[in-house]
Amino acid sequence: MLENVPLVPLRVFVAVGRQGNFTRAAQSLGITQSAVSRHIATLEKVSKQALFIRRGPYIELTAAGLQLYDTVKDAMATLEMAIQQITHQQDQHERLRVRTSMPSFSMTVLVPMLGQFTAQHNRQIDLITNLSPPRPNEEFDVLISRDLSLPDSESWELIREELVCVAAPALIQQHSGQAWEHWPMVTARSRPDMLGLWALDQGIEPSRLLMSATYDHLFFAIAGAIAGSGFLVVPRLLVMDHLRDGVLREVGPGQVATGATYMAYVNAQSPQQSEARQFCRWLKSSLRQRIAP
Repeated sequence: MLENVPLVPLRVFVAVGRQGNFTRAAQSLGITQSAVSRHIATLEKVSKQALFIRRGPYIELTAAGLQLYDTVKDAMATLEMAIQQITHQQDQHERLRVRTSMPSFSMTVLVPMLGQFTAQHNRQIDLITNLSPPRPNEEFDVLISRDLSLPDSESWELIREELVCVAAPALIQQHSGQAWEHWPMVTARSRPDMLGLWALDQGIEPSRLLMSATYDHLFFAIAGAIAGSGFLVVPRLLVMDHLRDGVLREVGPGQVATGATYMAYVNAQSPQQSEARQFCRWLKSSLRQRIAP
């Protein structure tokens, strides 16, 4: 009968089996070691078998204990996960789900800023990266993108994209006085358009550029440029901190507009419309402050 199953002692038993020690099990559960011992004694009384062999500070599962542990450990993990999911769902009103199609922007710009938003507004952000267009009835509150849109929704123009060419100071010094065609360039497969746009703006045939290395994402290419692997054409917003720190420097005559705009959209199906608008306003203001001279 279910009412005869000692669920709390079973949870303690699984913790002891996982930790291999009464003391560590007690610490993981937030109870005393004596409480662990009492729960194990209760379970051994119910099962009418010894579940552990005690060897000083060490313990070992008996054959019956091992059989019980193998039977209940996955079920207990499933129960714990279900409780966590229910708790998470209840806490959703204190969270915003932000979906973005820009992983490099998220990693280099957005994620470092989110702690400031949480501190100011006491609201956590769950960040979801997905390059595909949102599906009908997909659950999220805000979409941030440069290439996706959310029809029939409120939108904020965050920032217009401008490209710069950057490199490590030592590499710039090494190639000082050389023609553009001799510069080793690094690129990202996720944004193959940028190098061509920049080259044409400089009056350079893209096919004449010297390709040094190619990375899947811009955040890899940025790390490569910092390490001196080559010159990188990149949205200026993504390298502003590195430019201020001096680990990268701009080269060339200036910035090149791509015509793209980073946008934020409030999902019309979101149950947190007001909070989503608050986030969009905060993000727009924060990005404008970030690029201010």
